[in-house]
Amino acid sequence: MTRLRHRKDWFYQLSPSSIPEAQFESLLVQNVEMLRTSCWLVPFKKTVYSRDGSARADLAIIDFDYREWFVVEVELSTHDLYDHVLPQVRTLRDGHYGLDHADYIVDRLPVLDAVRTRQLIRGSSPRIAVIADRSKRMWADVLKGADIDLITLEIYKSDLNKYIFAIDGGLPLRAADLISYCSFSSMLPRQIMIETPGGLPIQAGERIRILLDGQIVEWIRMDAGDRCYLRTRGSVDLRQGVKYALLMQSDQTLVLKPSARGGTSNS
Repeated sequence: MTRLRHRKDWFYQLSPSSIPEAQFESLLVQNVEMLRTSCWLVPFKKTVYSRDGSARADLAIIDFDYREWFVVEVELSTHDLYDHVLPQVRTLRDGHYGLDHADYIVDRLPVLDAVRTRQLIRGSSPRIAVIADRSKRMWADVLKGADIDLITLEIYKSDLNKYIFAIDGGLPLRAADLISYCSFSSMLPRQIMIETPGGLPIQAGERIRILLDGQIVEWIRMDAGDRCYLRTRGSVDLRQGVKYALLMQSDQTLVLKPSARGGTSNS
């Protein structure tokens, strides 16, 4: 059995399967900062449906600023990667997330702002992460190719019921100044679609000023179904097929500029 020496105590490695599920999730909630800073972690057992099937994850992570969220699947390294793990996380990656999922999360973590949580989950797909109990290079390579983040989390427990963790990998760092990526279509020349409306500092019907090409432009927020738009009175000089980023500058000014991230716009 693998063991570690820490502050005069011996800690022995545990498998997540040897810990009751509720206790394991509680350990993660209490130590969520080792996974990602400035976020909430909440159990997430709601079924997710995709075109190819259904799956149920274990946890969800919501950033404090409601700009990004993650769905987390806890897996044992003894599980088959191709027959079990990959189909599960692909379904979660490609699945549909709606207001029922948002309400499920808010019910389990009432500290969340219900409106902003719904906007976040309605407006942007989550990144998917796998937490595994052992490091396997093949897992890392295959999951990376499927755009899945892998975290290896080894748990050690002492005879005094203290825990320490060995962690490898992690979730992507957030862009501190990013509010949302935006899409523009020449079919709708006076508006942009906001990918992550939960990060906007305004609600539907409210106005906001944004710096664009050195000029202040006033926009009004418009929500239509599960989409969110910012609309201006006059036409704006934006390019079809270019992904834009809405950023918050250090002086709290919002600015819209082309993003280095690839992608095409949606109409």
